[in-house]
Amino acid sequence: MKRKARTPAQNTGENNASLPKYTIGVVSQMLGLPPQMLRRYEEAGLLEPARQSGKNRLYSDADVAILEEIAALYEQGVNAVGIRHIIQMRKQVVVLQQEVNEVRQTLYRYQEEYHFEVTLQKKDT
Repeated sequence: MKRKARTPAQNTGENNASLPKYTIGVVSQMLGLPPQMLRRYEEAGLLEPARQSGKNRLYSDADVAILEEIAALYEQGVNAVGIRHIIQMRKQVVVLQQEVNEVRQTLYRYQEEYHFEVTLQKKDT
């Protein structure tokens, strides 16, 4: 029986980054953290890695990036509750930035379509 030819998956960088592929041992070596620390981060609800057959943890590139951030905050003396809030706020900032970009794109389309100009004031940071 002949195998059906597979078409290559159309993965974006974001989808690829969320693909679970590293075991806890590999991530431990990558970050220089003991596996028990990674388990503690999970127990504290800071991260939820995928599970292979419901047993072994598998971490994605996105998980590793979050773990790097968690480890850096932990080294600065931030506790688990603080880390959780910081991570949630950063995720919310990304969502809000995406929404602002979408609104700007819509505004620009209307400007081009209806030939009018709107001046956006940027707040100094």
